[in-house]
Amino acid sequence: MRLSQTTRAAEWLRQFESDDRAAAVALLDTILFAPGGAVMTGVRQTIEQFLQREADRVPVVLLPVLAVEDMRGQDGVKLSPGAEPTVFAEFDPGQLLDSEPGSEALFAQQIREVKRGLPKNLFVPTPLTRDGMRDSRARTLICVTDYIGSGQQVTDYVDAWYRHSSIRSWRSLGLLKIVVVAYAATRGGKEAVRSHRGVDAAYVKEIVPGIAEVSFVDSRVHEICHRYAKRGKLGTPLGYRDSAGLFASSFSVPNNLPAILIRRSSTWTPFFDGRSVTANLAEELGSQRPLVDVPQRVEDAGRIRLATRLRESPSEMRWQTHLSVLSLLPATEEELALKLGVDVERIEQLVDALTRLNLINEEGRLTEAGRQALDRHRRKPRRVSAELHHDPSPYYPRLKR
Repeated sequence: MRLSQTTRAAEWLRQFESDDRAAAVALLDTILFAPGGAVMTGVRQTIEQFLQREADRVPVVLLPVLAVEDMRGQDGVKLSPGAEPTVFAEFDPGQLLDSEPGSEALFAQQIREVKRGLPKNLFVPTPLTRDGMRDSRARTLICVTDYIGSGQQVTDYVDAWYRHSSIRSWRSLGLLKIVVVAYAATRGGKEAVRSHRGVDAAYVKEIVPGIAEVSFVDSRVHEICHRYAKRGKLGTPLGYRDSAGLFASSFSVPNNLPAILIRRSSTWTPFFDGRSVTANLAEELGSQRPLVDVPQRVEDAGRIRLATRLRESPSEMRWQTHLSVLSLLPATEEELALKLGVDVERIEQLVDALTRLNLINEEGRLTEAGRQALDRHRRKPRRVSAELHHDPSPYYPRLKR
């Protein structure tokens, strides 16, 4: 089921004028919605894969990402939102979470489950202290979150670590790496995190589209986001930092969704009221991936004949997804995931397969064999007729021997 087909959508759509409802439906159906269980499983798999792949980067420190306003000092007092804390000084990384925490509490529980299922020597002992990290020779700090929107919350958290002179020193000597693991991220958010001075790597399972990155969303969606936000006095139309991310899960509704989806006023009721997902909505929906017009993406890349064939005879084409990847190169894995509507892991598998087939080189560009493969498949297969004509009349022999 699509978000636009839920009971909640019927109520929300009644707030729009009749001419604007098609655009509102398109907005709902561009959202990547994931069940909470899928988010937790995806993050856990990424952590475990890292521990298997980077066996020389243990022991590790595993911690959920906290917003600055949720951080507490050594005295247990919350920090002000504008603070610039330093870990082990103004910020205690081993702090107890609030009685009404957000998704960080779920990831704290998930981290405990990961630790239970793996050897203890893979992890820095708790309670976490600077001396404890030094004595156990911590090699990696893994910061865990569900979603990277603008990237601000994650970079603020990493900054709290990077300000500590020991952490900076260990990183400069190559003794410690800081890694971020998230289930989903916008392309801009992931890039902001990955390029941060204190981050060595960022691993994300899903790349989430923004409004401008969904091919079938026209200017009317932008228009209704702005017009109804203004009419309802909802503040920033496209969410936090105007990033207009399109992701939600059954336990987390980010603040960078368009305002008409998440903000309430005396004249407006949002789709995700209170930035939460009711049990009924989660059960009714299940999950949703944005609809992607792959032939249009291929046409936009200049492969018009291949796009036409994908539209006219998709069931006859073998290796459709592989050919689509070839036609969209050169592109990053994040760009390919967005354009094809699949997760990053699937793109990695496709790229690996195409590289082994010598259709892509190590730089991620088409080889001569790759170009020939595209040329062979951009035309419809030729159909040859035997020139036999159907005649429904009965057959009678004309000659007798």
